[in-house]
Amino acid sequence: MTPADIVAAGAFVAIVLAGMLISSLRDLARRRPRRLIQDRMTQLHRMRVASLQPETADASGELFERPKDYGMFQTWFQRRVQRIKAVSGASGIRLVCGGFIVSALIAAVVVRFAPLPGWSYPFIYLGTPLIAVRLTYRVLIARFRTRFLQVFPDTLDLIIRAVRAGIPVVQAISTAGQEAEEPVRSAFRTMGDSLLLGADLKEVLDKAVGHLQIADFSFFAVCLLLQRETGGNLGETLENLSTIIRTRRDIRLKTRALTAEGRIASKIISAVPFVITGFLYVVNRPYVDLLFHTRAGHKMLTLATVLLVVGLSMIQKISRLDTSR
Repeated sequence: MTPADIVAAGAFVAIVLAGMLISSLRDLARRRPRRLIQDRMTQLHRMRVASLQPETADASGELFERPKDYGMFQTWFQRRVQRIKAVSGASGIRLVCGGFIVSALIAAVVVRFAPLPGWSYPFIYLGTPLIAVRLTYRVLIARFRTRFLQVFPDTLDLIIRAVRAGIPVVQAISTAGQEAEEPVRSAFRTMGDSLLLGADLKEVLDKAVGHLQIADFSFFAVCLLLQRETGGNLGETLENLSTIIRTRRDIRLKTRALTAEGRIASKIISAVPFVITGFLYVVNRPYVDLLFHTRAGHKMLTLATVLLVVGLSMIQKISRLDTSR
C-alpha cells in the first residue's frame, strides 16, 4: 500500500469513529432527564396553543385567522427575547444589547492592535459578541432564579396561612401579589389580576410556568391543579411543598460551598496564561512575538486555546451541580 492509501484508510476510519462518537453523544443527550422534560413541556405548550387557535371557517372551509408560521430561527429568537423580558424586563434587553456592542468594540480593538493570524479574524468578530450575549443571558437567568427562589418559600407560607384561614386560592394569590417581595410579587400580581378578570386557573398557571421556567414554581402549579381536580387538604400539601423547596435551596447553597474550591481554581487557571503572556510581552516582547508572527507559534496558540477551553469546560462540568431546574 502506498502512503496515500494508508492516509485515506486512516481518514476513513477516523471519520467513522467520529460519527459513531457523535451519534452516541446525541443519544445520551436525548435520554437526559432535563432534555426529556423540556421536550414534554414543549409538546404540551404546542398542544395548548393549538387548542386555543380560533376555528371559525367560512362557507368554502377556509379559516379566517391562521396561526402565524414563523421560521425556526425567528421562533427561537422570540422565545429568548420573551424570556429576557420575563426575568428582567426592558433593562435586560438593554443590558444584552450593551454587552453585544461592548464586546464587538473589544473584538475590533483586539484585531486592530494584536498581531493575530488573518484566519482568526472572523472567529473573533463573530465569536466574541455571541459569547458575551450568551454569558449575559445566562447571568440574567441565574440571577432571577436565585432571587425568585429566595422569596418563593415565604410567599408559599403566606398562601398557606390565607388558605387555612378560609380565603379562596384566587384571593390568596392576589394577596401574595401585593404582600410578597420582588420578583415574586410581579409574577403573582399578574396571576392575581388575570384570575380576578375571570381567566381559568389552569391557563393562568400554564402561562406563568412558561414565563418563569422554574421547577419549584411548576411544583406549585401542579399542586393547585391537582387539588382543584381531586380535592384534599391544600394547606398541608403546600406546606410540604414549602419544606421541599427550602430543602432544595439548602442543597444548592451547600453545593456552592463544596464546589467553591473547584470554581475558584478554574478561574485562576484560566487567568494564569493571559497574565504570564502579558507579563512576558512587557518584559521581553520579541520572545512573545514568536507566537504571533511564526507558523509554529500560530499552531501553539491554537492548540493551547483548544486545550484550555476543553479543560475549563470539564472543570466547570465537574464542579457544578445544578439543582434549580
